[in-house]
Amino acid sequence: MGAQDSALVWEQMGMDAVARDFERLFPSYSFDGKAVLADILGGRLGEALKKLAGGVFDAVLFQRDEFRTLFFTILVLGVAAALFSNFADLFRDHQVSDIAFYFVYLLLIAVLLKFFAQTMGAVKEILNGVVTFVRLYIPTYILAVGSASGVFSASVYYQLLLVAVYLIEWGYLTVLVPFVYAYVLLTVINGVWMEEKLTLLLELLEKVIKGSLKASVWMITGFSLLQSMVSPVIDSLQSTAVKKALTAMPGIGGLTEGMFEMVLGSAVLVKNSLGIFMTFILIALCAAPISKIAMTACVIKLSAALIGIISDKRLTNCASRVGEGNLMLLRIALTSVGMFLIQAAIISYSTGQAVR
Repeated sequence: MGAQDSALVWEQMGMDAVARDFERLFPSYSFDGKAVLADILGGRLGEALKKLAGGVFDAVLFQRDEFRTLFFTILVLGVAAALFSNFADLFRDHQVSDIAFYFVYLLLIAVLLKFFAQTMGAVKEILNGVVTFVRLYIPTYILAVGSASGVFSASVYYQLLLVAVYLIEWGYLTVLVPFVYAYVLLTVINGVWMEEKLTLLLELLEKVIKGSLKASVWMITGFSLLQSMVSPVIDSLQSTAVKKALTAMPGIGGLTEGMFEMVLGSAVLVKNSLGIFMTFILIALCAAPISKIAMTACVIKLSAALIGIISDKRLTNCASRVGEGNLMLLRIALTSVGMFLIQAAIISYSTGQAVR
């Protein structure tokens, strides 16, 4: 498709209003929507990605000094704790070394909780952004699905997308994110005791969080696959009946059949292009905060592994488990984005098959 065709698709799908709402809801991220859609319709996916990726790498590199400070702070505190633990015999009263260790431990907790709070805020921002984005683009995308496949498929997939939105709003934001917060707080408390009495409880919480994420993905994917086996077939039968009725018209049957196939083919192209358009925007929108969360988790885990060579076990385990808490937040963010990418892929494939 040319530039005029893509502009016509943009206007007919009502994308101007969607673009204005997007700029209002996400003021920190801007892009030329018409140009991106024109590149996708023209098969220039690389150019579309370049237009959307601007600023993502700069946002990550901007945080490199903060990551460096976190890394060396944990290392210094780990070395200090090792000195107090290994040279406790130099003190006449061991309580002095214990007090010094707990002072270092409190400093480490303050640093780790500060960065964890930033990570949790970024995850909440991602989840709210994903929900807002999907609600914004669902009507336009479902309209394209209905044009390409049929009303039944459009209504079914619309309901599935709304279920996924509700799952993220209630399940992830209300249950899983607070569970991760509780996991980190219990990790901090666990380091107070030499025996680490809360280890089993922490392992249980970790299994519950990871199992819930897997179960949510399997549930949404399973329902989507089951619906893709039924609803497109129903719409395909209706489409075939209409096609046969048109071809049966005397004199113009052959011409009508060709026009019908061309219209359906164009509708499938527009639908798939809008699906790719939504996918690219969603990935670009979440790329910078997800990269920041991943870097924070990796820095904490790496520094914990290094101080584990010389430092106290409690301090090492605390840093390592806080890093694991950051990784769990990263899994929540990636799962929320991946859930919609999987659904978009299933919808595009199943409705595309139904037209043939």
